[in-house]
Amino acid sequence: MKIIIFALVLLACGTMAQNSGYVKLSTSTINKSQLIQDLRQLGAEYTLEKGIFQQKPKLPNGYWGLIKTESVYRKIANGANYYQYTVQLENQVEPYLIQATYIVAFRPSNGNTLVTSYSYKTIKKNYDGPIIADAPTFLDMRLLKKGSKIEAFLNEGIKFTVKDAISKGLIKKSTYSFVRIFSLKDVGYSIAPGYTYLIQIVGKQGQNYRAQIIVYDNTYTTEHIDPIYTIYPNA
Repeated sequence: MKIIIFALVLLACGTMAQNSGYVKLSTSTINKSQLIQDLRQLGAEYTLEKGIFQQKPKLPNGYWGLIKTESVYRKIANGANYYQYTVQLENQVEPYLIQATYIVAFRPSNGNTLVTSYSYKTIKKNYDGPIIADAPTFLDMRLLKKGSKIEAFLNEGIKFTVKDAISKGLIKKSTYSFVRIFSLKDVGYSIAPGYTYLIQIVGKQGQNYRAQIIVYDNTYTTEHIDPIYTIYPNA
């Protein structure tokens, strides 16, 4: 059984989290915090994205679900909260089950978020489990290059999201720019092809927001479909 481990330098969130200083969180604490749950999903998608396209053992693409949270630990250091998750993730297109451990750093003062490390190991593969077809699958986020169609759709989605979210009071009024992407998917079976981006944006005042933005290719539709977005809370 192989384990793949990868680490990133934590930019603007303090030094990388270490094993010491972590406190295990109770199930009730996890369930009461939308932030902890959102970061859990973000880290899972980031780990899968890397495992499918960039690391070995290579993971199968397809629809993955988070089926079990084994533990969540938290450490506070240098003004950032480090959440260490251990979860089980299941692929329901090509039945495959892994255990993943990852650390997500979050700075409460400005919402800056980064996955600082991840690892995974195979529990089962090709077992008799449920199979979901026509569901969204991951795309290699390295395809998000300057001048690409994927970048053009993202820019369209960010422009719409920022304007609409400001008008609804979901984010502070400011000029926003793209910071980083955590995962990239297609939309699965749909009336029109499109992309789902899990990203971070930052305003001129330094406030960061995590957002999921779905952008459809309207060349395939008879009526225009606006981007669909979710702004994730920072508290």
